[in-house]
Amino acid sequence: MRYAPDNGSAVQPDLLHNALMASRLGSRPLAAAFATPEPDELEEQPGSSEISLDGSPRQCLKLLAPILRELSQAERPGWLSLIDPPLPISQKWLRASGLDPQRILIIRSRRGMSTLKLCCEILELGYSHTVVSWLPASGHGAQLERAARAGRCASLNIRMGTQA
Repeated sequence: MRYAPDNGSAVQPDLLHNALMASRLGSRPLAAAFATPEPDELEEQPGSSEISLDGSPRQCLKLLAPILRELSQAERPGWLSLIDPPLPISQKWLRASGLDPQRILIIRSRRGMSTLKLCCEILELGYSHTVVSWLPASGHGAQLERAARAGRCASLNIRMGTQA
């Protein structure tokens, strides 16, 4: 598993690694690493991070489930929004993975629609505490960052398998 945060990311590689390891050992909730800052703290903390997961899609989803579970259980107002997740991620998969589907929105773009534009629009609306996207290429960090700040929420991009 590799972690590739955007430049200026709020979650530095060592911080994310420590959060994942601590979460595995039960000493610190992973959601704390991705917690949306209070509105007055947003000026100091960027709102966009990225994780790259190597392996088969099935392995990546197993690694991703606890992260999404922690984010879905965050005591923050708003949705955990998933923008264009891999097809296996559905309401049924959420329930089977121990996530609360009533706190999670799965949003799929229509044919011909820009996933990046959709993601930025959802971020800017501010109805989500965290927006998770599956954009295939890096380099969108600045756009996601601006949109996350405008909507006062966090953005997490996941790159899986051959995309990583």
